[in-house]
Amino acid sequence: MAHRGRTKPPAQRPRTPEPLPPPLPPGERTVGQLIAETVRFYQGHFFQVLPLGLSVAALTQLTVAFGTKHLKVHGHPPSRSLHDPTSLVGGGFETTIVLSSLLLTASFIVAIVLVTGARPDSGRIAVAYAAGVLVFLPAPVIVGLLGPLALPALVYLAFIGWVVPVILVEDVGFRQAFGRAARLGRADYVHALGGLAALVVVFAVIRIMLVLLIRTGGEIGERSTAALADLVLSPLLFVGAALLYLDQVARAEARK
Repeated sequence: MAHRGRTKPPAQRPRTPEPLPPPLPPGERTVGQLIAETVRFYQGHFFQVLPLGLSVAALTQLTVAFGTKHLKVHGHPPSRSLHDPTSLVGGGFETTIVLSSLLLTASFIVAIVLVTGARPDSGRIAVAYAAGVLVFLPAPVIVGLLGPLALPALVYLAFIGWVVPVILVEDVGFRQAFGRAARLGRADYVHALGGLAALVVVFAVIRIMLVLLIRTGGEIGERSTAALADLVLSPLLFVGAALLYLDQVARAEARK
């Protein structure tokens, strides 16, 4: 009897990846799509966006105490005392508050210009900077007093933190900008708060992973690793916040 040969199944063609759906407009964008658009903008404007991280990197290097505690034994009979690492600028919590407001507001202004394409004159930039410093000053205080992960500060910034882009993009005066920012915050407060919280969580998680991956021993190694992580990752915070402003504007317009 002749053995019937097994017929070979037809070769399957490799599946071609389906194109991704177009991103939703700002008025309909979800928090997940906000993160995706933030990463996409970061990738497409890497060298323009990277300097935004200098503010966070400088703030960390100046105000965070690197190194570990160690015991010093001296005297006869020997006594023990602790040697605590100190930050470069010292000054404690007050110094951190001031530097945070001055440095982070500058990066946010640049991010707004890059994302929105606004071309404000020097006068508007100065007004936006002053307003941004004033608005941001309470945020580090709230973090220090009320809780971890910056959530209490985000509750505050999601409501009134849009003063800087309002002045830069909409050419609104100093006083009127605070009312306009509050209206934008109320347009979709859940989206604003959720977006800011998601940006902070993404930044924090990836930063921890990166620090653990490339961390080396000693104070110099800790400083270098933290500087690299902050420089590369923190621009996501500013770009994402700028995109979130556009989301809030679109939602405010839709409610009219």
